[in-house]
Amino acid sequence: MTEYVFSGVREMQAESALLRGALDVLDDAIVVVDQTGKFVSWNRTAARLVGVPVDASPEAWTEAFGVFFPDERTPCPTESIPLWRALQGERVEDVELYVKNPRAPQGIHVLASARPILGEQGRVRGGVVVFRDVTLAKVAKAALGHAEARMRAIVSNTPNIAIEGYDLQGRVLYWNRAAERLFGWSEDEVVGKTLDGMMLDTPSTAKFVETLEEMARTGIPNGPKEWSCYRKDGSQVWVYSTIFSIPTITGACEFVCMDVDVTPLKHAENRIREQAQRMEAQATDNANLFHEALEAISARDDFLAVASHELRTPLTPLKLQLERLVRDARAGAHQERLAPALEVAYRQVGRLAALIDCLLDVSRITAGKLDLCLDEVDLCALVHDVVTRFGREIEDAGCQLSFPHDKPILGAWDRLRLEQVVTNLLGNAIKYGRGKPIEIGLEADEGTARLTVRDHGVGIAPEDQGKIFERFERAVTNQSFGGLGLGLWIVRQIVETHGGTVRVESAPGKGSTFQVELPRWRRTLDELQGPLSISQGT
Repeated sequence: MTEYVFSGVREMQAESALLRGALDVLDDAIVVVDQTGKFVSWNRTAARLVGVPVDASPEAWTEAFGVFFPDERTPCPTESIPLWRALQGERVEDVELYVKNPRAPQGIHVLASARPILGEQGRVRGGVVVFRDVTLAKVAKAALGHAEARMRAIVSNTPNIAIEGYDLQGRVLYWNRAAERLFGWSEDEVVGKTLDGMMLDTPSTAKFVETLEEMARTGIPNGPKEWSCYRKDGSQVWVYSTIFSIPTITGACEFVCMDVDVTPLKHAENRIREQAQRMEAQATDNANLFHEALEAISARDDFLAVASHELRTPLTPLKLQLERLVRDARAGAHQERLAPALEVAYRQVGRLAALIDCLLDVSRITAGKLDLCLDEVDLCALVHDVVTRFGREIEDAGCQLSFPHDKPILGAWDRLRLEQVVTNLLGNAIKYGRGKPIEIGLEADEGTARLTVRDHGVGIAPEDQGKIFERFERAVTNQSFGGLGLGLWIVRQIVETHGGTVRVESAPGKGSTFQVELPRWRRTLDELQGPLSISQGT
């Protein structure tokens, strides 16, 4: 009989040890108390997170374990502690608390659930609480929220590029300010709706949804492609549109659409086409005009091909960074890992914005609406400012820049347009003269200021020097040198509108020297009030 009893005791001890071992390997902390609040059992996770329970009455739990509300400042009274509530017969689910004590000096956030342990006739015999450390999850959630807020701010405030988000059914998820300006509808008016009856007719809406479904299957971006849409006022608008899919935490497909307004180019194309049709019916003496129109169409097509490549280039790193953000968010990454990816995405959006600004300048100049706001400007200080902004690019290109001037050179010029001239010339010197010195010179007499920018790069062949100041022309056609072929054309338009001249001296392999001459005082200061609109030919 005695051996039987001891055998039973040993079996119970073995079962108890097995249960204790099972509890100790759990990631969740478990604490058990009897009906008086005395601690009966706890596993290793509980001891690691908040320390070994002390012999303290429930009234002392708040102070003994350092229990606070999630604000990390307000002590949690005993009657709000989940384990005490369980002793009162209450079932408690997912209560967040903050614990800070000598065992957890940095403080941790925990998520706790508690249950009463019932005996005969439903009487409370004790209580059990299960909790886990959610500190890292809260940090990751906050970082993700911050990243989402930053990305939304970037998207919302990106100028000149309409950015919209859509779900697989073509419903609008978000709509930035540029989209509001381009299409006329506010974000509140379109979110949750499809484009049918607004921007697109029914067949075009069906085609748009088919495009989204195809991207969901293949993952291949769509575009850039030309789309015809309608504004809120009913007018037609043409956009150059690129659509790509992005992953989400939920696994649902979302799509980003980036639209660039090419309506002025489309109207110009239509005017050229109509002119060509009229010219075909004219006599032989108008054949030369017809030939020029065909050349203009060809130049426009070449430009759109280059522009589509330049606009699409930043999209790949932008998409990769967005995918990385989602992966890091799913993995609970810290903010310091998310921030660099956001910076890369921000730079790529900035690159797109710069390209669109260049297109807008082309539109203004072509339309004869290049306005000059003349003021007294120090050309020397202006060049210093531009050089300072190019500091990072100069360093990355391995160039040594020399600009040994500090004496003011004053004149009546448009500050912003003149900055554009210096920016384009210095940018070309860096692009085509990587690893070589760059010199910037300034001199002036009573009536004229002269700016020179010299590089020691690839140089320009004599037969190409006459055309580099034309639209869509580049002296170097090597694909390793990107660009739209507009920079020097814009420089010439701005300089000539100021009444000045620009020329180049160069030879292959010996670099290039660009010289700009500007009249200093074409008008008196009393005549410089307000913008000066000068019709500029092309």
